[in-house]
Amino acid sequence: MDAGRPRVVLVHGATGGPWTFDPWLPHLAPYDVRVPDLQEGLDVARASMADYEAAVTAATGEAGAVVVGYSMGGLVALVAARRGSLAGLVLLEASPPFELGARDPDVVPRPGTYGGEPGRSRPESAWAQAERHRGISVPAVDCPVLVVAGRDFADERGRRLAELYDGELLELPDIPHDRLATDRRVVEHVVGWIHGVTDRTARS
Repeated sequence: MDAGRPRVVLVHGATGGPWTFDPWLPHLAPYDVRVPDLQEGLDVARASMADYEAAVTAATGEAGAVVVGYSMGGLVALVAARRGSLAGLVLLEASPPFELGARDPDVVPRPGTYGGEPGRSRPESAWAQAERHRGISVPAVDCPVLVVAGRDFADERGRRLAELYDGELLELPDIPHDRLATDRRVVEHVVGWIHGVTDRTARS
């Protein structure tokens, strides 16, 4: 972590990549920003949620980072947050954990990919997707949480998620899920929240 510069880690969603957060970078100039590519160095057809968590954990460093996770990346961030060393966590309509009903014990992960529409997305791990459907438990996290919910998942990825983790909730019902990570209002609100969290951490 750069001396005197709090770290912010931005975690993309399924079929996406680090470019998802390009609009955020000018707003986060005061920070030590890391945008890991969850698929880097992996056989995507066999990539697991544990592989993705390892990429985020490596990016956060020892302690004190704020992690922003979008969709699948939100669940990856939640899993990484179980270590208890984050300064804050932002969930942009995160994929729900086991505790919110994302559970099907009969699902068996198998190698493969999905997605990859030309010009829109890249292939994503069907193995990791099956793990999410089977259920990944994150009963609690030990840091401040902000949940951002748009039009498409206001309940299970918004209100219920904020209640589970005793987090703040920002609802923007006119924004669809696929624009939630790039909408200017989301970026500005989240960056303001990060300023508040890092200021409090610096004073403590």
